[in-house]
Amino acid sequence: MRRYLIALLVSAILPAAAVTGINWLIDPYRIFHKPWVRDNYYLNTSKMRIEASGIINTEDFDSIILGTSMAANFSPNEASQVFRSHFVNISLDGSSIAERSIVLAYALKNRNLSRVIFSLDGTSSGNSAINGTPITPYIRLYDDNPLNDIFLYASNIKIMQYALCRNRVFSSNRLCPNTRDLETLVEWHSDWDHRRRFGGLSKWLAATNSGQVLNALHTIADSINAINSGKIKEIDWTEVAAAQTNGQREFKETLLSFAAKYPATNFYLFFPPCSRLQYAIMKQSTPQAFENYLETVRFMVQESARYSNIKVFGFETESFLDDIANYKDTSHYHQRYNSKMLRWMKSGEHQLTPSNLDAYIAVITERAANYPLKNIGAQIDAYLARKP
Repeated sequence: MRRYLIALLVSAILPAAAVTGINWLIDPYRIFHKPWVRDNYYLNTSKMRIEASGIINTEDFDSIILGTSMAANFSPNEASQVFRSHFVNISLDGSSIAERSIVLAYALKNRNLSRVIFSLDGTSSGNSAINGTPITPYIRLYDDNPLNDIFLYASNIKIMQYALCRNRVFSSNRLCPNTRDLETLVEWHSDWDHRRRFGGLSKWLAATNSGQVLNALHTIADSINAINSGKIKEIDWTEVAAAQTNGQREFKETLLSFAAKYPATNFYLFFPPCSRLQYAIMKQSTPQAFENYLETVRFMVQESARYSNIKVFGFETESFLDDIANYKDTSHYHQRYNSKMLRWMKSGEHQLTPSNLDAYIAVITERAANYPLKNIGAQIDAYLARKP
């Protein structure tokens, strides 16, 4: 019986050890080392909550871009040229500030970062909101114990396919599709399904099989119906104040705390410039949501002003927000504006400070209030009426 149990135990341990050993040797996520027996490739953007840790562990850089899909099209090479630094873009698609703060804390602790470009979207209800988010299964990759990282490989036999992916002896591209280099790892602009939706309302309506476009059209229609009904809900300022509590605490506990702890690191925080259409929807049909946004801007600008190594940027006074041809939906802008934003941040243009904040808010409020939202709705109705 004893021999049987030993044999059973060995038969279970040896395969697991073999899987772990091969995965560690290939190390497709670069958690432990740079490539030894394979080409220098990365997996696709859906794995970034894993791969960000590997990039931090093994790549050479002194600056990072860390945002949502709104920051994914910043070119690390271009950012490096503009700021004369060495950037990597480790943006996490659909991430909250709480999720990104886990990654940022790890990067700051393990690298001597010169600059951090960070998008101020995806707010949540504080660090407790990490539970249940997409990064939750990989939290151990960002702790102080490198030994527990090996469980990522021990628990996933599918990763072994990369043993046959572009290695020094043999290769099968069929087993490793969608691999990318570090420059293009997180960008989505080159994808035809995204790129075809730029150019105006007709492009959106031609892509109504897209979930993002369908959501945008429904949101526009619902907003116009609310406006036409004359039943716009009045602003409850008590609710506005209550809604700010968690977001403000999160901002203090993460970004402001990091700025205080790492005074040699310069933080460039920016509000991604969604289309004027999106701000108009908020202002004209859900004014309380718009006021919540303005309060967030006020708080982040005023609090950040206390730190010499933080700069906050807002780009909503730019005219490109007025033309939906520059957007693939109500929020995601063309890659050309990522290039412009890099240069604006470098020069200090569009920096928000306590001294210019009121004027900025007055301008963007007026533009959101007067944007011809109903005309967009009429164009949608007319276009759909012409379709056979």
